[in-house]
Amino acid sequence: MGKRKPPEQPGIPEWVLTYGDLMSLLLCFFILLAAFSEIKQPREYRKVIDAIKEALGSSGGIGLSKINENVENSIISQLEELAKRDDQSKNTNQTPIPNISGRNPRASVIHQSGPTAIGSSIPFEPGEFHLTASMQRKLKFDVAPMIKDQKYIVHITGHAWGETDKARSGMSPAELSFKRAESVQEYLIRECEVSPQILRILVAADQEPMSAALDVGDTSMANRRVQLYQTGQTVEQLHPDPNFTGRGG
Repeated sequence: MGKRKPPEQPGIPEWVLTYGDLMSLLLCFFILLAAFSEIKQPREYRKVIDAIKEALGSSGGIGLSKINENVENSIISQLEELAKRDDQSKNTNQTPIPNISGRNPRASVIHQSGPTAIGSSIPFEPGEFHLTASMQRKLKFDVAPMIKDQKYIVHITGHAWGETDKARSGMSPAELSFKRAESVQEYLIRECEVSPQILRILVAADQEPMSAALDVGDTSMANRRVQLYQTGQTVEQLHPDPNFTGRGG
């Protein structure tokens, strides 16, 4: 009587091999993540990253694979649209950190760009603040066309200088500076049709002389002047009711 063959021992199931391969690949993947999590030498690792991108066919961006078909309403098209919106939002001047509220929650800080001088300064005779015919022509033909149709705020800065200004006008440098700037403002509004909403009077008195010459003759004429400056701010940026309708918030 022949010997009975012992039953064959069951071998390793095929899925175990596949599972082992997947676990090995997953382990390698996490090892690479740990290795690249803190790059100490970017130049050396850059070649490795480029090689991985080339092998995987990655072209950068947000990690979307390129397809030839134009699939509407798909998750890929939605992600592309979100990516475009993100790029547009990055170009705007936004900050994720909200402003700190002060005593007045409506208060805000508006950064002003450097002012630009409009034309040359308008000199005045000692003690005078009325406009002569030559001054009026200069304002009407040189200054007004540059600001008439603009929305940027214009500073009209008045200056005074020396004892002669005080003696002949009977006013302090601050008062005389204001009078000179006021005469320029009134002429621009009345005769040149410049909007009063963009005009601002500033008083420099005798604090910003162009020349430190003594008050002798006409050597300090440049210090008795009015200078116009155009700022980078608009009325809409500074006033809740820029049209002055009385309905501002």
